[in-house]
Amino acid sequence: MSLLLYTSVESACAQKVRLVLSEKQLVWEEKLLNLRRGDQFLPDYLALNPKAVVPTLVHGGRVIRESSIINEYLDEVFPKPPLKPLDSAERSQMRLWVKTVDDEVHPAIGVLTYAIVLRQQMNELKTPQQLEQHFEAVVDPKRRERQQHTHELGIESPAVAVALAQLKQVIGQMDEALAINDWLVGDEYSLADAAYAPYMMRLQYLNLGQLWQETSQFDDWLSRIQKKVAQLQLKDPWGSQGFIELVKRHALSSENQIRCFST
Repeated sequence: MSLLLYTSVESACAQKVRLVLSEKQLVWEEKLLNLRRGDQFLPDYLALNPKAVVPTLVHGGRVIRESSIINEYLDEVFPKPPLKPLDSAERSQMRLWVKTVDDEVHPAIGVLTYAIVLRQQMNELKTPQQLEQHFEAVVDPKRRERQQHTHELGIESPAVAVALAQLKQVIGQMDEALAINDWLVGDEYSLADAAYAPYMMRLQYLNLGQLWQETSQFDDWLSRIQKKVAQLQLKDPWGSQGFIELVKRHALSSENQIRCFST
């Protein structure tokens, strides 16, 4: 059965699904959505994903939503190589790590990416009226409020400082786990590592390496992640080159403002 992934050049959620697809050496097609243009709000896509977010996986006509659920689905349907620990306790620990990504890391990275990069891009692409229409179309009220507030205040938004503090805490917890094991759960790469990898690479491109400068194991884990992904020969694993360059450019221009929040 065919695999079709709806994705975008900037979605860390979609990137973690692409990592799992690639790790399992699967063949899939991709449908790129331009989120700045608002492709996610088109009726055909809303029929697949009422939350108007990416990714969405269609496997043989079956629609699977939410990146963490997609990855578990892929690991069950395509069990080799296995990406869940065999031990039940370790498997529950893996799911706790993934839940932390969904509950804490994803919203925090979203705030930082929007404040540093996407806010400027949206102002360039849309009129004030179009921006208002864009925010009104966001289905999740919490996400809508977070985006609007971050758009208004940018890096000065209190949400930026909260996001940086939250991420520093999570990275500290990752470092503690990596001091005991080679990977986040035990000595085997798992869905937990695949879940964190795109977000931590996004932080690197956002020039926020100071968040882990006090850690002892995190740098080594991130290096091993990059080597592992390079071996998969996956095209643009962390987003398109154009998007990465955009992130780097805006991160450089915002460096001094960000530093005062993260020290």
